[in-house]
Amino acid sequence: MSHAHDIFARSQFYGSLLTEVCSDWEYGYLWKGRGCMAKRTVTELLNLPDGKFLNADELLNRSEQEVFLVRRKLEEVAQRKEKTLVCAICQQALKMRGDRDGAISLHFAHLYDSGDCPIKTGQQYTQDEILRMKYNGVKESPLHVKLKNAIAHSIGQENRFSDIKVDETFKSEGLSKEWKKPDVAAKFNSDNVVFEVQLSTTFLSVIVQREVFYRENSTYIMWLFHEFSTDAETQRFTEKDILYSNNNNAFVINDETIELSEAAGKFLFFCHYRKPVLTDSGNVALEWEKQLVSFDDIRFDTTAFKVYFYDSKAETERLQAEVDSQFRANFEEAFLTRHPLGYSEKRNLLASFEEPFSKKGILFSPDDDGLHKILDALYSLQSGHMIGYNYPNFISLANLILEYRKEYAELFLLAMKAFGIEEKVLAEDKKGTFRKKVENLPEQSIARNRTYDPLFITLFPALPIQEELP
Repeated sequence: MSHAHDIFARSQFYGSLLTEVCSDWEYGYLWKGRGCMAKRTVTELLNLPDGKFLNADELLNRSEQEVFLVRRKLEEVAQRKEKTLVCAICQQALKMRGDRDGAISLHFAHLYDSGDCPIKTGQQYTQDEILRMKYNGVKESPLHVKLKNAIAHSIGQENRFSDIKVDETFKSEGLSKEWKKPDVAAKFNSDNVVFEVQLSTTFLSVIVQREVFYRENSTYIMWLFHEFSTDAETQRFTEKDILYSNNNNAFVINDETIELSEAAGKFLFFCHYRKPVLTDSGNVALEWEKQLVSFDDIRFDTTAFKVYFYDSKAETERLQAEVDSQFRANFEEAFLTRHPLGYSEKRNLLASFEEPFSKKGILFSPDDDGLHKILDALYSLQSGHMIGYNYPNFISLANLILEYRKEYAELFLLAMKAFGIEEKVLAEDKKGTFRKKVENLPEQSIARNRTYDPLFITLFPALPIQEELP
């Protein structure tokens, strides 16, 4: 009787003990008592040739022909004492096992004489420890070894790089005993740089740990992919984790760049980056660009200790600022020229801005007269002359706001200071009426109207109310 059938027989022997658990760790399959569901224990695989992880259930759910061809290939590889599809945790070879009558369904299992593995022994490891095992397994794949050696060779052709090391321990310079083993470490001129090839799936904790470690040791880190998808739907989490925290830059090394580097006598690689563009609707969108670059083109982020080619963040902010500035100018022109218009014309003019504001997530009402009055007051302070009011001086306007529009009093006082009108108003306050109203404001406990704060921030960037938003 086979070992697997013996397990099954023993589970029958304990017929009434439905909760008994018999674990066949050697075969990668966890058996529960009769009447219970069985559970595969080898759930994640590592394909050594390309360093990619595979889900065991997804692979075993393919067509029968595909599954059995994989099963045969694993057997052929095992007989040659080679490895291709291995356990993601211990990186030992696997076979595909099962039972014809379905007593044991197809599953992946460690070889009979293989070494220890947390899956086989049931030993408990923390999530970080397991992630580290999987990460180190990817680093030993043939593709990973090929790429890191190619990086070392390419930078070795440039005299700007020195002290090049592959897979050597990098120890913390401080009191900490912490250490890391980067794929490649070197000096670029006088700066420390490490290169990490990223072939695996989601290892955010490992990525962050390494970035923090190197930043604390004043060392720049450069992540390189072998493949990178610009399709947001198919991008792996790892690609997103690195891309978004690296100024929308993703670097790629592959066979093409290795050949180009060899021909050029220096390290060349592709950079996929997101460039801001203006759409037909007047909004800022990000489009993908790709360029072959070298370290001549690289910029160093001295705060995050990362490297990038294209400053996507700065360019996006610059273009967005231009768009916002034009939008503010268009609204200001329309708003300030509305006064001589009839009611319907005025209302239609203001209503034309309601949707554009709404698309920005900003509330604007063409019918809120109180809002329009405070906007006139703010534009008056900004321009230095009366707009929408017939007062001869600013002290009259200030007294009006503090008396009849107290919900905007705090905003008005902030604007007076921001637009340099405060001294002028105080000089015009001959009787001290304004000062007294300001002193009495706290006692009145008037709640500030924050409904339109996002609107005021957009129209008047100089107003210091950004931090005060709830």
